[in-house]
Order: sequence, then structure tokens, then C-alpha cells
Amino acid sequence: MPPPRSGDPAAALSAELDELEVLSRFERDDVGPRAEQAAAAARDLGLTDQELRARVVLADLHRKGGHVAEAGRRLHEILRWADDHDAAHLQSRAAFVLASVFQELGDLSRALEHAVRAVDLLAEDAVPEIRIDALARLADCIGLSGDTAARERYDQVLQLAQDLGDVERQLLVLNNRAYTETVAGAFEEALVWCTVLQDLAAEHDVPLRVGRLDTVVRALMELGRFDEAETAMLPGLRPEALDASQDGDAGADFLLTAAELRRRRGQLGAAQETLDECVRRCETYGLASIRVRARREQAELHAARGNFRAAYEEHKLYSDEVMEQQSAERDARARALQAMYEATEARRQSRRYRELSLRDPLTGLYNRRFVDDQLPRLLATSDEVTVGLLDLDHFKRINDTLSHDVGDRVLRAVAELLLEVEASADTGPGTGSFAARLGGEEFLLVLVGVARADGVARLDEVRRTLAAQPWDQLTAGLPVTTSIGATTAAPGESPADVLGRADAHLYRAKRQGRDRVVSDLG
Repeated sequence: MPPPRSGDPAAALSAELDELEVLSRFERDDVGPRAEQAAAAARDLGLTDQELRARVVLADLHRKGGHVAEAGRRLHEILRWADDHDAAHLQSRAAFVLASVFQELGDLSRALEHAVRAVDLLAEDAVPEIRIDALARLADCIGLSGDTAARERYDQVLQLAQDLGDVERQLLVLNNRAYTETVAGAFEEALVWCTVLQDLAAEHDVPLRVGRLDTVVRALMELGRFDEAETAMLPGLRPEALDASQDGDAGADFLLTAAELRRRRGQLGAAQETLDECVRRCETYGLASIRVRARREQAELHAARGNFRAAYEEHKLYSDEVMEQQSAERDARARALQAMYEATEARRQSRRYRELSLRDPLTGLYNRRFVDDQLPRLLATSDEVTVGLLDLDHFKRINDTLSHDVGDRVLRAVAELLLEVEASADTGPGTGSFAARLGGEEFLLVLVGVARADGVARLDEVRRTLAAQPWDQLTAGLPVTTSIGATTAAPGESPADVLGRADAHLYRAKRQGRDRVVSDLG
């Protein structure tokens, strides 16, 4: 620990902790050892609240090292002490880091709850950097939840960072703002902030790390500005830049984006080389999640070359591995939450948050998480389960020709139709039929207790009803149709088997001309 800044050891320790909390937002090799020394010094002085401030810093480092569940458990213990002793600053700091824990666990509702608390408990005279960090995390949580109110929050926190002259925090806020806009599909808005990010980095001669370059490249690529995206991408392809990635992925995620860009530019050979390097790094560093997504890109590359059989086989591998990964992640989240909560705290979670976590925010349909939970149970307990995998035909044309807003309205209209089918199929309590949005323009309709032929007939009725809707006013004459792959589960089949067969039928429906149902019956 640096020399005391006054003759009062407690005051010197508090000043050291202020500095550690400011520095811990970024990668610094000295933060961990200094936090350990501060914790020991506080313990010797009998200052429990100061010791726990140091423990929050250490828990955050533990989280960044991949030990999310253990970090969460430690932070909950610290927060309980802080609540019992009305230690407002400690409460704020523990809530601040817990927001990140829940964000990584995919529970945005809880992340937002803690981010709000972190801001509310800040003292008026809090260190400016700490206030910026808390407000920025709140903006991130709001933005990732799809709420445009995040924009006002980002404006506020960016102004604070500018007033302070803190370039690194300005870069962090700008990157996160652009990233949340890309997640929301607002690529024009994302590009505005990517440009500000690039200009600020250039002004201060700060090279953009690959994680930030990825944000810029993604925004440009989704807007079809491929040449600019390639130019922005090139600095990140240097081996030293990839190896210096602070995302713990050795630059593999950035390489995956680069491969997609080159494929979309028609540079198939360069795309394959880039993807091969991505896969090599995934296998070297055990990056299972990125490796799974690399399979999807490999399938796209095969298809771009006209090798549709290879594309189909690779996509099957991707689908199987996604199912396995989701199951593993679900189990890991459950173990993490069990480690973090006592039984009373677990019971305290509201049913509303549970329901929200199972719903797609755009359409109100169930989401993939619900499918992962529900479909295995239905297959194990129901005699007749027919699954329809629906994919809207040429949906990208609606987004590109009209707007993403129009595309969203189409998706919501399709969801309303599927909800009507779901309601009519549920002939009794607990029947279990449901509709879900799997992502993008892909939907799932599960019919329980319906014979195979009847299930296929209902799905074809969905297809015909959807095509016959009065779309002209909304889509300016562009048709809205769907291709459907339908299958009926055999006894003992797994979700992966059933969904894989439905996906194969859907592939045939697309190849045969779209706007049709292909099923086990042909």
C-alpha cells in the first residue's frame, strides 16, 4: 500500500480505498495486491466497514476472473452486513458489483434493481469517478433491457466524464452506449456513437481495443458499409492486438465478427482463413461459447460457396451444440444462484420477474429459455406432441426496404396470430400447447394432445391465415409468408432430436419454394 497521506491511519486507509475503487473499473495489475493490503490494514485497525470495501474490490476482480457465483456469494454476505449497519457507501459499492454479476448471469431485472440501488445510495460528495461508474452501469442495464430511456442516462454520464476530463471513462461510456444500440438493432444510432468513440480515441492517441473495434465493425456491417467496416477492423487483426483483448477471449469473438464481414463482402477465402484462426483460438483457450457460434458462421460460408449439404450438416452440429450449451448454462446459472442466495432470499424473488424472464420482450411470446424448460417435460409426459418451426420468408427484405420498426410490427402481428392458435389448441387445464419466439423471424408452435395429421393441418392453416392477412398498409405491398417444418415426436425422443427434424423439414420447405409446410408426412 502507498505511504499514508496523513497522520491518521484511518483517513489514509479511506483515501487508499477511494483510489482502489476508482482504479478497479479498469484492468490494473496492482489493484489486487493493494486491495489485499488494505483489507489487512483495516482488519488490524478494527475497521470492518473499510475491510469490506476492500473485499468488494477483490470480489469484483474475482468476477472478472470468471468466478461469478463465488463473487456473488461474497458480495451478498457483504451487503447483508452493510444493510445491518446502515453503511450506505458499502451498500452502494456491493450493489454496483452485484449488478454486473446478475448481468453476466443473464438476469437483467435483478441487475437493474442493484444498479438503481447503487445510484440511490451514493452520497452527495461521492468521488466523481465512482458516481460516473454507478450511473454508467445503470445506463447499461436500462439499455440492455431495450429501454430507450438509457439514452438520456448516457447523455448525463458522458457529460460528467467530459467535465472531469476522464478520457478512459468517456471511451467506456461511448462504447457501451454504441453496443446497447446495436443490441436493440438501432444501427444508425449506434454508428453515431461509434464515430464519436473513434474521434475521441484518435484525438488522444488511444488505440481502440478489439472489444471496442468489434462494436464499430458490427454497426458499420449491419448498415451495409462493408468497406468502412473492413478499414475499422484491420488494426484489431494484428496478433498483438488480439492477444491483448481484455474480454478474456484472446480476440476470438472479434475474429468471428471479422469472418462474418469478409463473407458478406464476398471474400470467402479470407473469411475462411479468419474463421479458422478464430476456431484455433477457441480450441486453444477452451472458448466453448464462441466455438459454437463459429459453427453457425461455417455453415453460412458453406452455403455462400453453394455447398448446401455441408452447410446443412454444419448447421445440425451448431443446433445440437447450442442445445447442449444452453442446458449447461442453465445448470450453471442455477448453481450460481443457489450459491448466492439463502433460501429466504430465493423465495423473495417475485413471480413477475420469473414470468418476464420467460417472455420475449418484443412479442410477448415465450422465449427460448421457456422452450428449454418446458419442451423436455412435455416430451416426457405427453403422448402426442407436434412441433412446428416457422421462419418468415424474405423477412430481411422488410427490414431493409422499409424499416426495423415495420419489421417489429410484423413480428408482433405474427405473434398475435400464434397466440390465437395456442389458445384454441389448449383444450383443457395444463394441456401445455404454447407459442414461442426463438429469435429474429423464427417462431415455434408446440401443439400437445393433437394427432399428427390434425397438427399438420393446423400449421398449414396458420400458414394460409398469415399469408391472407391485410399486410399491404403495413408493408407497402411486400408479402408476408412463412415456411414451416413440422414433426411429431416419437416416444422417448429428446428435444434436440425433435427440433433437429423440424429444422430439416423447414430447410426443405425453403428449398422447395417457401410458403409451405413440410412435415413427416411429406
